[in-house]
Amino acid sequence: MRRRSMASMMAIVMAAVTALSGCGSTEQLHESNTGSDGNRTLTFWRAGTDANENAYWQSVLKEFESLHEGVTIEYSEVPFGNDMETKLNAAYASGTAPDVLSYTLASLAQRANIGQYEPLTEYVEGWEELPDMLDSVVETGTYKGQLYGLGFIPDPRVLVWRKDLFEAAGLDPDTPPQSWEQLAEYAELLTQKQGETTVTAGFAIPTSTGWTLWQSFVLQNGGRIIDTETNEPLFDSPASIEATEYLVDLVAKGVTIPNDSTKSNENLFPNGKAAIAYDSPAAYLNTQLNNTELEGKIGIAGPIEKETKATFAGMRLLFMSSQSKQKDLAFEFMTYIMSKEQTWKRYTELGTPIVRESLKDDYIADSPEMNQAVFDAVSYGEGAAKVTYSGKMYEIISQQLEMAYYGVKSGEQAMLDAAAELRKELPSLIAD
Repeated sequence: MRRRSMASMMAIVMAAVTALSGCGSTEQLHESNTGSDGNRTLTFWRAGTDANENAYWQSVLKEFESLHEGVTIEYSEVPFGNDMETKLNAAYASGTAPDVLSYTLASLAQRANIGQYEPLTEYVEGWEELPDMLDSVVETGTYKGQLYGLGFIPDPRVLVWRKDLFEAAGLDPDTPPQSWEQLAEYAELLTQKQGETTVTAGFAIPTSTGWTLWQSFVLQNGGRIIDTETNEPLFDSPASIEATEYLVDLVAKGVTIPNDSTKSNENLFPNGKAAIAYDSPAAYLNTQLNNTELEGKIGIAGPIEKETKATFAGMRLLFMSSQSKQKDLAFEFMTYIMSKEQTWKRYTELGTPIVRESLKDDYIADSPEMNQAVFDAVSYGEGAAKVTYSGKMYEIISQQLEMAYYGVKSGEQAMLDAAAELRKELPSLIAD
């Protein structure tokens, strides 16, 4: 397949950053969703409200309906975060939850644990295309030995850098740092200051809500976040503390600008304020789309390997509600979305990384520089820990990191305090 031009690639910037038959028990029809004439209505909710993805879904829903006479899909979009949580809680409480839901990995443990997500293990036993899914994608959707979610929109973190700033600093623009030591060296060399104020970060380190970058470094150093079997915090281990102190030391040297990367207006790299970052493939494309003078001047590679290859990789998944009364139809809809044709369509229209092994060669050939790095990151990336209290755990970690970044305490003390705080709160968190 021909290599896609950068102009073409930028036209399909990612909107997030993510078989025609099913199997299962005898189909159950919900009276309220089935008309007297036998027509059926399937409800589908998607977290997110971006326009590009809306256009994709409108097309997909029409295609599915045209292939299933008498089936109508009621589609709703809900903003991420509190809006979706509030709407879902109310729907489950009233028995009106959607048949199918597109939502984040962070919801998996909590909602599966209280029986709101339907286990898919028995459904996929007869699904011949399951072996084509990347192992990391299947593992991501698995909780306590059961498959609950089908991951279809990965959001991995890759290493991106400004080639023009590398050249200006006397560095090889085509070669990113190869080790933690080299990253620290490059970060200091690339940092630009006006007086004591950093105006261009050598390396973008989120100083608020900073757990995703921190997790990448902990995992690269051979550390772990939590023992999901015993609920024992592991971020006060030597490997975690070493990774934390590495980042704290860089912040103390002024290589970053204070920021919260979850806020688009503060995310340094896409806003032209950082030379190196761990960011999404969308940042690689958006930076050039929004700054045309940088087209072809952004590098992309897999994250730096230390003890092991690792990076943060978010994931949006398809979940089936346990309240659905037409689960076979719901699963058929899910497998349609997961089909090779739809997976490739999401890539060409939205820039979404692929999740199927059989599409790997075409995907990489279409844009080798970017897609090889993205595919690798999806393959070995790891998302939020699958525990019911992940939100609270990462809140504690981020708060302690922020204190370390601002010099209130050392990196080691921050991790010791974070683990102690979580251990103290765990009994009530697990009880909830």
